[in-house]
Amino acid sequence: MSSDLDSVRGTIAAINRRDPLGVAATLAPEVAFVDAHGRRFEGRDALMEGWRGYFATFPDYRIEIEKEQPGAGGVLLLGHASGSFRGRRDRAWRIPIAIRAEVRGGLVCLWQVFADTHLPFESMREG
Repeated sequence: MSSDLDSVRGTIAAINRRDPLGVAATLAPEVAFVDAHGRRFEGRDALMEGWRGYFATFPDYRIEIEKEQPGAGGVLLLGHASGSFRGRRDRAWRIPIAIRAEVRGGLVCLWQVFADTHLPFESMREG
């Protein structure tokens, strides 16, 4: 169980470095990502490209984990995500986030995010 937690921590560390190749290295080839709106994306390469785009939009994106709960079905993480649209301080946000991750063979095979994305989307609006 702790090795699953270590694998998930490795993914978060790569995300916090804003390192798409590093994130991809922690993912199983058949990984699935489910975003906060229930949209599902599959495959390591697709997710690496997705993270590249996300880091371009929010170049200071960061996940802060405050609670980790490993279990038989995976790992549950609770904390906050923060960033700013194109790095602009006047467009910064910080939101509560929950992540459910599953690990197989030391690699993350599911990454599911639960969050209210109103603030990140609002930060991208012109006005």
